[in-house]
Order: sequence, then structure tokens, then C-alpha cells
Amino acid sequence: MKTKVLKIIASIHIIMLCSILPLYMEQGYYRLGEAKGTMYMLLSGVFVLIASFLVGIKRNKNEIWELLLGALFFANVVTLIFSSDIKTAFLGLEGWRIGFLTTLIMALECYYLSKGLYIDEYVIAAIFVTPFLIFVIGILGRFGIYPIEIYGSDTGFLATIGNINWYVGFLAIFVPAGVGLSYLQKPGSKSFWACSLYTVAGLMALLLQGADSGLLVIIGTYGLLLFLSLSDRSSFHRFMAQLAILGLVIETVNLIMIFNPGVYNYDENILIALCDHHKGLIIVALSFFIYRVSALVDEVGFMWKKTLYRQVLCGLLFAIVAFFIVIIATGKIPYNFGNGRLFIWQISFDMFLNLSSWQKIFGVGQDCYSFYAYHSPMWADSLLNVLEGNRLTNAHCEMLTILIERGIVGVTLYYGFILYSLSRIIKKEQTSIICLLPIISYLFNSSVSFSTPVSTTFLFTVIGIGMSFKSDQVSQ
Repeated sequence: MKTKVLKIIASIHIIMLCSILPLYMEQGYYRLGEAKGTMYMLLSGVFVLIASFLVGIKRNKNEIWELLLGALFFANVVTLIFSSDIKTAFLGLEGWRIGFLTTLIMALECYYLSKGLYIDEYVIAAIFVTPFLIFVIGILGRFGIYPIEIYGSDTGFLATIGNINWYVGFLAIFVPAGVGLSYLQKPGSKSFWACSLYTVAGLMALLLQGADSGLLVIIGTYGLLLFLSLSDRSSFHRFMAQLAILGLVIETVNLIMIFNPGVYNYDENILIALCDHHKGLIIVALSFFIYRVSALVDEVGFMWKKTLYRQVLCGLLFAIVAFFIVIIATGKIPYNFGNGRLFIWQISFDMFLNLSSWQKIFGVGQDCYSFYAYHSPMWADSLLNVLEGNRLTNAHCEMLTILIERGIVGVTLYYGFILYSLSRIIKKEQTSIICLLPIISYLFNSSVSFSTPVSTTFLFTVIGIGMSFKSDQVSQ
């Protein structure tokens, strides 16, 4: 009985979290991160307390996933005890709030969500209606149309999420989930068109938002979707349909720029350049051509060679990664790459190398990157001089930030937990794809970004939901 009640409460919690947290603001964009961080702790903290009262924590001794989650928690306890500033490490840096308390809540929320939810088409609709509105508001904002007045509005802020880096982190969760939902539906069905409308809005918001890291979200989403779709010809054909939708959105953005060249209110960026010269039409034509060729060879009885196709894809991916590693190693990327990210990464890595042996193992404390850096004259002077007085709160690479804040043990357990969760979720029913895509997209984006209350929190939510899947629960 308690398990059934937990499932009902968990379903209600997910709906509330996805509806309230993205919209919540206290004073417009002023202290928005602080407001959202606090709201997350309130919403999910209440859920965790109720769930703990209902069922407690019952660990399966053979469950490696739960052991990893527990190890991640205890490593964070050690990091907290020996942090350079316990208050910051516990509550999180003001305006961010990704400290020990938030991490504890995320871990427990993830655990209880893994015990199961009641998911049907009505719950899914309730979960995604607010993100859809966030997409629409963000799109309109890029063209100077503001359906609601928000205090402190600026072209660097979008919808009710805030800074474009925060916004793309939010999109990295909810856009790929929409692509996965659309992929699962029967082509031509009402659910397919509804999910496709959501996907179109999400992709358009992603292309228009302005942060170049949005390209990583697209690569992560469609790269993984292609890999999974190589399992059989039918799945591959569904992938081609999703690729055609992406092409249509790219071409739509291109046409907007052609007929209204002065309406876009942000700087030129990689994603806008991606839409130039009718690339979208090329993608649509290519997807249709490949689909027809695939259908033709199917008619003549040509066998689908899943292993071969996946090996070719992995080989291509390896070649691309090796190419970029060579470029970076040969110093052909300037230090101002990515708004100075290359310099930030270099100085952050040097910072890690200069930590004490204990700090290299367990870090300086969660959310204490800024506290540690600016209390060291050597790092403070370097950062202030290069950043022209602006204060740096993280390494703009989540892995590097965690390495400094939680040490080798913390970063190993964090990514070990995520990767093990991926390996478990990918073995579940096909519906788990709506969780796999956001997790991979988040990891891609976080390589040049940071943890936020509207992205990292949802990452753990998605992992919990993915672990709860035991059968095909989404209507097709």
C-alpha cells in the first residue's frame, strides 16, 4: 500500500517540479538563481521527507546502483567536513545553491523516483506543458516580443530561466526528452503530431537562444538517437523522420532571418550560422533520400547489419574526437575560445594541480570553487586580471569544477554513477529513450557549462525516472 501511495506522490511531485520550478521568480531576473535554488530545495525536500516517512530507505544488497548512490553521498559528506568554507559547501554558493544540501536532496529524490511512478499520457502532458511555454516565451523574447513583463529584462536573459547558459542547460533536458517522445509515437498519429509540435518549439528555442553550446545538445541528442536507431530498419526510419523535423526547424529559422533580418536581438552565433544557406532543406532532402534508399533495399531483401552500422558510427565519432584533441594539443585554438573558456580551463587545471594531496582526493568543498580561488592571492590576481574584474564561480566545465570542489573521489563517483545509470537504463524498454537522450545531452552541454538548479536537478530527476521503467509505459 505504501509503495502505491509513493508512486502517486512521486507522479504529483514530478508534475509540480516541472511546472513550478521553471516559472518561479521572486523579483524578476534579480537573484533569480537564488530563488530557483531555494524553491527546488523546498519542493523536492518536502517530497523526500514524505517519501522517507512512507517507505524509508530499503537497500538491496545486490543493487550496485544504490551502492554507487550511497557512496556518492558519503564522499560528499567527507568533502563537506573538510571543505574550505563549510557554510558555502553545505548550502551552496548564493545564487547557485548546488551545495551539499541540494546534492543530498537530488540523490534521495532520484532514489525514491526509481521506486516507480504512474506515467500515462495525461501525466506526460502535465509534465511538458510548462517547458513548452518556456520554449515559446524564449522564442518570442529573441525577437523583442515579451508576453509578460519581467523586472531586469536583458537580451542575455530568456523566458523565466535567466542567463542563456542557464537556459540552454534547461533546454538540454527538455528538448531531447521531446525528441524521444516524438520518436516513440506512431507516425501520423495524434500523439505524434502533438509531440512533434513540442519538439519543433523546443528545437527552435534551442537554435535561437544564442549560446553556442546548444550545438552540443543537438549533437548529443541526434548522435545517440542515431546509434540506438541502428538496431533495426523500422527504428532507423523513425530516426529519419526526426531528422527531417530538425531540418524543417532549421529552414524555418533561416526563412525568418531572410525575411526579417533585423528582428533577431542577439549576436551572431554558431547555431544561427547553421541555419544559413538553406541547410535545413538539404537535411530534409537527405533524410527523405536515405529513407527511400533504405526502404528500397528492404524490398529486395537486403539484411539490416546493426553491428556493422554501429561500428562505422563509433569509428566516425572516434575520428572526430581525435581530430579535435589534435587541434587542442597543437595550440590552434586561441585562449579566448568560448568566451575565454580555454584560459579558464587551463587556470582551473593548474589550480587543481596545486591543491594539497588531501584536497586532490576530496576537493575544497561543493560550490567552493570561487571561495577557494579568491582567497588565494595567486589565483585571485590571475582571474581578476584576465576576466577584467568579473568574478568566476566555476570552471565552466562541470567535470573540472567537480574535480576541484569534490576531488578525484567525488568526480569519479559522480560520473561513475551517471554512466552506470545509463548502462542500466539503456537495457530497459524502448520508452527509456526519453530519459537516455536528456542524460547524454546534459553531459555534452556540461563539458562547457556548469551545474544549475534548473538543469542538474532535472538530470537526477530524469535518472530516477529512467531507473523506474520496467515496462513500456508510454502510449504509442
